[in-house]
Amino acid sequence: MKRFTILAAMILALAGCGNNANVSDAELNKFLTDLSQAYMSDFNGPNPEDIVKIDFAVRHLVIESPDAFTMQGKDMVIDADKVHAASDKYFNYPIAKDNFTNEIDFNDGKYFIRKGNDNEFVFSQVDQVLGSKGDTIMVNANIYACKPGWKGDINSNPESWQTVDPDNIPRKSKTMRTVLVKKADGLRVVSYTVSK
Repeated sequence: MKRFTILAAMILALAGCGNNANVSDAELNKFLTDLSQAYMSDFNGPNPEDIVKIDFAVRHLVIESPDAFTMQGKDMVIDADKVHAASDKYFNYPIAKDNFTNEIDFNDGKYFIRKGNDNEFVFSQVDQVLGSKGDTIMVNANIYACKPGWKGDINSNPESWQTVDPDNIPRKSKTMRTVLVKKADGLRVVSYTVSK
């Protein structure tokens, strides 16, 4: 209940404020795309459960750094310290305790995830900055999906997507609302909710 009260107070404080965080749409789109590509779980911040951080970090590494994994049978395996480092780039609080999740196993300092099939490319684009105060910003964004191999630019518009890759036009699949905070070394996610 305390976390929800803090988040509600933060949202009320941001309402009606301009974009004081000085974050470009391109920077926001890249960060939000990282969240949506790894299918971030919903959470009301500022510190999600460890399983949210672990799931996100492992799935993000599968996309961004597949060479960091080794294969054991059908499982991709990665050291826990690499998962912690990836999590620390996106959350204000570190992973407190290594553990298994619904999709990911943990054993002897390593995380195991079953190698999946890439059946779609997912990205996000800012729809509206709802407000910001200081280094905190609340954003609504659209989540798009299309077939792998898409040739477009996540920062352009649907008209451009039709021209660049007419056989693979992204479709809006979901929307997200998130609160982010800008740090000296990049953005961190404070809360995250996805809806259809």
